Amino acid sequence: MPRHTADLLNQLQHADGVLVTVHSVQGSGPREVGAWMAVFPQTLVNTIGGGHLEFQAITEARAVLARPTSSSASHEDNALTTRYALGPALGQCCGGVVHLKFERISAADTPELKHRLLANGQPLALFGGGHVGRALVNVLATLPYRVQWIDSRDEIFPGQLPPNVVCEHSDPVHAAVADVPSGASVLI
Repeated sequence: MPRHTADLLNQLQHADGVLVTVHSVQGSGPREVGAWMAVFPQTLVNTIGGGHLEFQAITEARAVLARPTSSSASHEDNALTTRYALGPALGQCCGGVVHLKFERISAADTPELKHRLLANGQPLALFGGGHVGRALVNVLATLPYRVQWIDSRDEIFPGQLPPNVVCEHSDPVHAAVADVPSGASVLI
């Protein structure tokens, strides 16, 4: 599991937090749609790009944490989206507009957050299940990728896989190229 996702899930076992997600970007912005950070009372996990935008987001997230919530409301019910113009008023020079989504989260949200954050990883196709492929999968397990691991030898894949890895048997192996998502990174 990518380090930042594991850190977020670990922090949720100790305190509620606010997940801040880049919901949309118009023009130039510091991070892409889907980038996230988690704000807890005493710590932060990950980044949405730093600078004044991030400082403002941290302040807003801590204000969300300070507000009481309904015990029956999910984090989606407590979500809000805020628009930030990245210009002189915010002390940013990007010139674009970013919409940030703020969601209050708790330990009860762990399974859904784990699934959602792992699903948002950059797609990557890894061709080859030998010793180099195994080493790469171990490294890729700590990074924000959705790995499609492809080999013509079905028995080559280990029984235990990181949650961000899916194995695909393809014989011939190059037949799997058509199934690689558009925009995916490829390692051979």
